[in-house]
Amino acid sequence: MNKNNNDLTNAIFNNSTVAGISSDEVALAKSLVENKCKNKNLFICEGLWATDKLINNDFKITHFFYNADKVKSGKATDDELEKIAKLAKFSLKTYAISEKACKKISDREGFDEYFIVAEMKNYSLDSLEKMLDGKTNILAIVMDGLEQPGNIGAILRSFDAAGGDFAIIVNKKARLSNSRLVRSSLGASFMLPAIEEDIEVVQNWLVKNNFKCVVTDLTAKKSYRDVDYSGRIAIIAGNEHTGISNSWRNVKNAEKIIIPMLGSVESLNVGFASTLVAYEAGFQKFGNKKQEKLWK
Repeated sequence: MNKNNNDLTNAIFNNSTVAGISSDEVALAKSLVENKCKNKNLFICEGLWATDKLINNDFKITHFFYNADKVKSGKATDDELEKIAKLAKFSLKTYAISEKACKKISDREGFDEYFIVAEMKNYSLDSLEKMLDGKTNILAIVMDGLEQPGNIGAILRSFDAAGGDFAIIVNKKARLSNSRLVRSSLGASFMLPAIEEDIEVVQNWLVKNNFKCVVTDLTAKKSYRDVDYSGRIAIIAGNEHTGISNSWRNVKNAEKIIIPMLGSVESLNVGFASTLVAYEAGFQKFGNKKQEKLWK
């Protein structure tokens, strides 16, 4: 081990507390992975992929766990050591745990060796409205009754990549802190402003704030590519099996759209459908580059 790595390793251990496999801290991490934690504001990232996103955007990291056996043995890569050292310095509490504890926490084959626990940033319709002030070119997505965490995470990931500004969940079936949702979103679930709210409240708020609701609907006639996506746009994505709630069809300024099916199937998976619509809207609104995010 070179001197720099040795210094990093010493700094990591100096900033750490040992947590046993039966400790309350390990139990907390496991409850978050299994989506059984009572604190719905906490989420867990398995691995080191979210390190820079969380630190650079000043998230409150409450716990960081790392495989002490790997660090002690010198098997951690230079990149891993640098990220571990960053997290050990930034986190409120850093815990050195055994490989056995890592296997206990992880729900993946092959297990993870690092776990970051952080707090969601809290948003509301009021705070979103303040962000919107003076801005007209906005792209939002409303997910209505989606059930599968992996689907929600994938939609948020695609929506963020397409330049989306914020997300709203109505008729929720899975919480935003769900570990599978966080993982499949690649961080979009906590990087994008996202809220959960009642459907009627959201519909009234969208009308009040001059949004055009683009409603994916199998009964529509207009192709998603024939819509004018300028101004304030909210894409409405419905449940995997039953689609959108009927009330969306009657919202002021709602525009029903369909993705043409050229084969024998009647529709796409909601994740693919939402991605197509979001990218069409994003390219029309922003071209190949978006200058700034709404919340920055």
